[in-house]
Amino acid sequence: MLPTGLLTTDDLDEVGRPAFYADQPLGIAAELVDAVERGLLADKADTGYALILAAEITDRGGDLQAAEVLAERAVEAYRVHGDPDYGYPRAFRAGLLMRLGREDEAMAELTALRPLLSQDVAAASYVSHVLQEGGRAEIAEQWLTAALGTALQHRQALESLSGAPAYREAATVAFTLAQHRHRLRRDLDLPHDEQDDLADRLLDALHDAGGDDEQNYEGTALLFWPRTEFDRLLLRWPVLAEAYGQNWDTHRIALQKALVLWSESGHTRLALLAGSADELAHHATCGGGDPTDPEVRQGYAQHLGEHPREILWPPGRNQACWCGSGLKYKKCCLPRARI
Repeated sequence: MLPTGLLTTDDLDEVGRPAFYADQPLGIAAELVDAVERGLLADKADTGYALILAAEITDRGGDLQAAEVLAERAVEAYRVHGDPDYGYPRAFRAGLLMRLGREDEAMAELTALRPLLSQDVAAASYVSHVLQEGGRAEIAEQWLTAALGTALQHRQALESLSGAPAYREAATVAFTLAQHRHRLRRDLDLPHDEQDDLADRLLDALHDAGGDDEQNYEGTALLFWPRTEFDRLLLRWPVLAEAYGQNWDTHRIALQKALVLWSESGHTRLALLAGSADELAHHATCGGGDPTDPEVRQGYAQHLGEHPREILWPPGRNQACWCGSGLKYKKCCLPRARI
């Protein structure tokens, strides 16, 4: 049952997640649609989000035709409100159309979304997934290959602006495309090529940027240095920039990318363990070690796993970002490395 009163985006997040595992999800989907039709959303811009949730839940309940109708309504609502996540509901609807046997309509919609592959970090995931699920993995591989070539050219053109947001965005898009293409080619049992080599090199560079301090804690957890602690860490031990990045943006982007990739590969219960420079120093002193020693930092990460201040990942799109910036996740780290 939905909360009483007007529904906020946080309410929609809370309703949506458990609905996918409910015994009777169609009732929840109907309530969401009713809330839209009765004007019970606190922010009308959430109309598309509420409807796509209802469509996803209806699909989970097994009613493909009703899910497609709701997805079409969601697409129109996203368009009306100019929501930047417009591509995903269109791709989701295309997937439903394929399963309903309306393949020409589905491919027309996906073809219209194809330019987003080299522009939007999320598009590689939702476009290739729909194509692969629809039995068109070969087409997905061709599209990803072409998009990666375009994205690499764009990144190269911005090389002189390597510290600028535009360059970081271009690099993230190229990274995402390379990894999805690499995964898809493995699924197709295609021979390793130069772009597969690039994907491996980029992934190795990501692991190096993230440091050696990840460890399992009832799932997968990464040692994360909040902004103030990151500054203190590098002030005391500048050499640790090699492990965690030259600045805080580099650090949090690397972590976001790693978490997205682990999520894609099936890891569950992902989390971050917030570190403290003073605590690391104390841990090293007690053990007679040096904080710059990877084994000492590994030990500190394990200590946090036993006495955790964990931050579960991912937060809801409209919840505060995990990095502590104060911005909503969808406006902060999500678009930095969304896969």
